[in-house]
Amino acid sequence: MRPLVLHLSGDYPDPVRNRTTFAVKNFIDKLEDCDHVVVSIKRRSNPRDCYCRVFPPADGVQVVALGYFAPPGGLFHRTMMRLLARRVAGIVARLGVRPDLVMAHKLTIEGVVAHALWQKSGIPYACSIRGEVEEKFLRFKPGLARHVGEVVRESEALYFVSAWFENVIARRYPGLARRKARLPNFISGAITPCHAPWDPDALLTVLDLNMYRRKGFPELVAGLAWARRTNPRLRLDVIGWSSPRTMRLVERMVARAGVADAVRFLGVMKHEDVLAQMPRYAALVLPAKNETFGMVYAEALLSGVPILYAQNSGIDGYVDDLDVGVRVPAGDFLAVAEGLLRLSAGGAKYRRGIRENYEALCARFAPEPCLADFRTMLGRAQRRAKRLGLAGIAAVPTTAFMEGQHAIARNLGTGMGTQRAGQSALGGALRSR
Repeated sequence: MRPLVLHLSGDYPDPVRNRTTFAVKNFIDKLEDCDHVVVSIKRRSNPRDCYCRVFPPADGVQVVALGYFAPPGGLFHRTMMRLLARRVAGIVARLGVRPDLVMAHKLTIEGVVAHALWQKSGIPYACSIRGEVEEKFLRFKPGLARHVGEVVRESEALYFVSAWFENVIARRYPGLARRKARLPNFISGAITPCHAPWDPDALLTVLDLNMYRRKGFPELVAGLAWARRTNPRLRLDVIGWSSPRTMRLVERMVARAGVADAVRFLGVMKHEDVLAQMPRYAALVLPAKNETFGMVYAEALLSGVPILYAQNSGIDGYVDDLDVGVRVPAGDFLAVAEGLLRLSAGGAKYRRGIRENYEALCARFAPEPCLADFRTMLGRAQRRAKRLGLAGIAAVPTTAFMEGQHAIARNLGTGMGTQRAGQSALGGALRSR
C-alpha cells in the first residue's frame, strides 16, 4: 500500500503554465514511495480564462492544471479560497480517491484551501512556508492574520523553505505549530565542488531579469559603481532570461550608473553550463529582496563559490553561522559595495570556509533528512486519521490507481458522461481490492 498525497501548488511546472521554478516538482519526484495528485493552480483575473485540464499520469504523479478566478490583490481572499477548495474537492471526487494527506505548498494561499478541505473532509494537511508570498499577505492583508493562525494550528507540520521566516511565524503564532522543520528547495542533481583558479575581480549574478527590482539588481549595479571607485577592475557578468523591453531598461540603468563597460549580459544558458562557469568567478552576488530561497545560492556554495545575499531573504538562516559569504541589508547599495570588495579581496578566505564546512553545507541542503521527516509526519497523520475514523480510501494500490487515472485523463474534459466513465473505471479497480 502506497500513501497518496494531494499537492496544492501555485508553482508546479504543468504544461499550461508559463515559466516557473522546479522546486516543488523536485520535492515530489524524490518522494518515490508515495503516489501523488498535483493540483497545479493559477489565479486568473478574468473568469473566462479559467481552465481545468487533467494530464495522463506518469511515474506515480497525476497532474491537474486548474486556472481559477480570483480578483487581484487578495480581494475576498477567504471566499475565493473556499470556492477553490470546492473545485479541488470536486476534482478529487471525480478522480475517485481519498488522499492520506494534503500538502499545501504555501501557507497563506494553498494552506487556506487545505484548511477548508480539512474542515469538510477531515483529511489532514501540512504546509510549506515560502517567505515571499507569506510576507506579502501578512503585511498587506492583516485581516487574514487570525485565520492564518487557525491554518497554522490545525496543520500537521510547517515546513520552512524560507528559514528567515521562522521567527516571523514564531512571533505571530507562538506555540501554535505542532511540528516545524526546514525544507530547502532541492537541487536537481549532484554538484561536485571545483577548486579551479578564479578571477578575484570577476563577479557573477544569475537571475530572471524581468524581476530585476525584487532580485536587487538596481542595488547591485549601484554597489558595483561605488565599489569600482576603490577597485576599478571589478566587473559583473549577468546570466538570465529577459524580455526585450526589460533588457532595454536594465541596459539604460547600467549606462546611467557609468558601468556599461564593466557589465556583460550573457543571456540564457543551460543549467549545466552555468554550473560549469560558476567556479571561475570570485563570487555569486544576488542581493534579492524577499526571496523565498534561491537554489542558485546553494548551487554556488556546493560548487565552492562564495555568495553575497540579503538579510531576511533567500538563503538567510541556512548559512549565517558559516564564513562562506557576505550578508547585506536588503536595499542598501553601500553595503552591497562593501560586500563586493570583501568578496574580491577575501576570496581565498571564503573559499577556505566553504571547504572546511562542506559537509555541513551538504547536510543542510540534503533532501534525505527532509524526506524522512515528511514520511514520519505522513505516517503519524495516517494513524491518527484511522483512529478518528477518517481513513476513507487510505491508500490505493499503485496499479489500480494509475489505471483509473489514465481512464480519467483520457475522458475528463469531454463531457460529464465521459468523466463518469473514467471515474467508474477507477471505482471498479478500487472495488476489486
